[in-house]
Amino acid sequence: MFGFQKVSRFYIYETSGGSMFSFTRKTLSIAILSSISLCSTQAVAGEKTGFSGNGELGFSNSTGNTDSNALYAALKMQYLQARYDVLGGIEISDKSENGTQTESRYAIDAQYNRYYAEDKNFYSYLGGKLTHSKFEDIDLETTASVGLGKRLYKTERVLLTGQVGIGYQNTDYISATASEDQVVYQAKLDYSNQINNYVKFTQDLIVNAGNEQTKTEANTGLSVKIAEQMKLKASFKYRNNSNPAPGTEKTDTLTLVSVIYDF
Repeated sequence: MFGFQKVSRFYIYETSGGSMFSFTRKTLSIAILSSISLCSTQAVAGEKTGFSGNGELGFSNSTGNTDSNALYAALKMQYLQARYDVLGGIEISDKSENGTQTESRYAIDAQYNRYYAEDKNFYSYLGGKLTHSKFEDIDLETTASVGLGKRLYKTERVLLTGQVGIGYQNTDYISATASEDQVVYQAKLDYSNQINNYVKFTQDLIVNAGNEQTKTEANTGLSVKIAEQMKLKASFKYRNNSNPAPGTEKTDTLTLVSVIYDF
């Protein structure tokens, strides 16, 4: 059983608009993200292990009847061992149309995967995610989840992985003093196809379904290797909330071209 307790408040300032938002940090968030980063077990000799990751930066601009700008930045890291993985990421997205900001979103997520065989075909996971989204009226949304995952299909170039789990979601709104809590059922599919040595297609689908609202997210990408550690990527991002806050849209999309640097 998960419990939430308000322990402190802190502030983040947006440099572009000069606006400020505040959100409450939950003890559950700290516990989950801290425990994920500290989990460990003995690795099997011969397995490639250690830290790796990539940084992504994308920008789009259009002028004419409508002037629009979109910025997307992400940092993803992973620590791989023979019997476990620790995955983490930070995403920032910002959009404006005709000089008016229409999106300002920040997300931090982490996941610990514990494998039960050397081939990594089956695993359990513990995950946590924090989200702030100004134009969805979300001050802070905290999601904690546990579940099972499995490699559904694997070849030399193709990988399909599925996850199912259960979690608890707490949402603090910017315009409302009351928060919203719900149990969520989680499902995720990850597909990747290394078409050739230079081109890779990726697709994921994530669903968090609860009594209050169901959130669906899909990310489609096509990347082309342009240097040893650098890729050019075209992507389409889709997010839908079945029951958003009053006055906000159900669906957000983002299309952009970005540069990825692997390290």
